[in-house]
Amino acid sequence: MKLIQIPVLPRSAKAARGITLVEMMVALGVASLVLTALFIVFTDSARCFAATGNYVIMDRNSRNALDRLTREIRRAGTLTGCTTNRLEFTSFGTTNSFVYQWDSDSRQLTEWQTGNAQPSVLLTECDELAFSMQNATFVPTTIPSEGKAIGVTWKCSRTILGKKINTEDMQQALIVLRNKS
Repeated sequence: MKLIQIPVLPRSAKAARGITLVEMMVALGVASLVLTALFIVFTDSARCFAATGNYVIMDRNSRNALDRLTREIRRAGTLTGCTTNRLEFTSFGTTNSFVYQWDSDSRQLTEWQTGNAQPSVLLTECDELAFSMQNATFVPTTIPSEGKAIGVTWKCSRTILGKKINTEDMQQALIVLRNKS
C-alpha cells in the first residue's frame, strides 16, 4: 500500500487566499446592524438635543413676555378695554395708550403704544392665549372700570423637522393693577 502525501500549504499561503462568500455576508450583516444602531442612537440624540433647546427657548420667551406684561400693566393708568385676546390701557398720568393683542393666525402676542408705528412682538409660536379681568375681590368681571387684576394664560409650541413635537404646559399669571384705586 502506497501512501499519498497531500501537500500542506504554508500558513502564510492560507491567509493570502482571502475570505469566503459566507464570511463576507456575515461581516456585512454584523456591520449593517452596528451602523443601524449607531444611526438610531445619533438621530434620537439629535432629536432630544433639539427638543431640549426648544423647551429652553419657549421658557425664556414666556418668562420675558410675562416680565414685560407685568411691568407695563402695573405701570398702567386706566384699563379701557379687555377681551379674551386684547387689553387696552392708558399710560399713568398721560393720555397715551397701549394695547396688547394676541393674533391666533400669526400665533403672536404684540404690544402697540401710541407714537410707535411698529408693534413689538412679545411672544411667538403661541397656540392659545386668553386675557381675563377680575375686580378688587378677585371675582371675574367684564366692566373695565371695575378691573383690578388681569389674568393671562397661554400655551406655546415649537416644531422639530416640521412636526409640532414640543408643547409647554399652560402658563398662567395674575397681574394686579397698582395704579387703580
